Amino acid sequence: MNMMPHLLISSNDVAEYALLPGDPKRAHLIAKFLDDSRLVSENREFVVYTGSYRGVRLTVASTGIGGPSAAIAVEELAKCGTRVFIRVGTCGALKRGIGIGEIIVPYAAVRWDGTSARYVDKAYPAVAHPKVYQALIEASRKLGVEVREGIILSDDAFYDDLEILLKWGEYNVIAVEMEASTIFTIASIKGFKAGAILVVDGNLAEGTGKGIVGASKGRELREEVVKAIEREVRIALEAVRILSESESTR
Repeated sequence: MNMMPHLLISSNDVAEYALLPGDPKRAHLIAKFLDDSRLVSENREFVVYTGSYRGVRLTVASTGIGGPSAAIAVEELAKCGTRVFIRVGTCGALKRGIGIGEIIVPYAAVRWDGTSARYVDKAYPAVAHPKVYQALIEASRKLGVEVREGIILSDDAFYDDLEILLKWGEYNVIAVEMEASTIFTIASIKGFKAGAILVVDGNLAEGTGKGIVGASKGRELREEVVKAIEREVRIALEAVRILSESESTR
């Protein structure tokens, strides 16, 4: 197989399972949790590692910000053999009472993005695969980490109108981010499995977060968020192990 033009990968470079952080720096972080991790490629927003966790081979690939680059990552990984995708990212809470540093495992996403609409009509739902969702929940319980479950919003505009965003909170949409609906939709229509785990890095309903000027005192992420990201990485890795084990015992 020819090398993919953006991720610079071929079929020998990637695994069946992939963790998808948005931030390239987070790909480097996740790689530190792997055994025998190897930097496969580094191009634009895409950083790709492959290694193993507790005997399960997996790939880590950053997607950059938003649906278009996330779609490129999923498409090129899938062409090379990846079949299970877990987004490992951050989000902003849309309802009061959700604390910074909490972890959310969404079971569905509102498709307020443009990319997924290029694949299928907006009436098609963006949902996590049940097995991936359940593996993330099981992994969080095994590790003793409490998580929130619910519907999130995937939006193309980071600096969107706050009043409009908070209206979604009235419908019990608990958080907003930019990639999950695209990843869920592409995976579903192509017969793959996808899920997501997200750390809350701000609460728009309470006026906190990196999208609020000065909220982080010049830093992108607060200390409690950095620690929570490490917890979500451990959960995602354990979820991959659970999924691999369940597949091998079918």
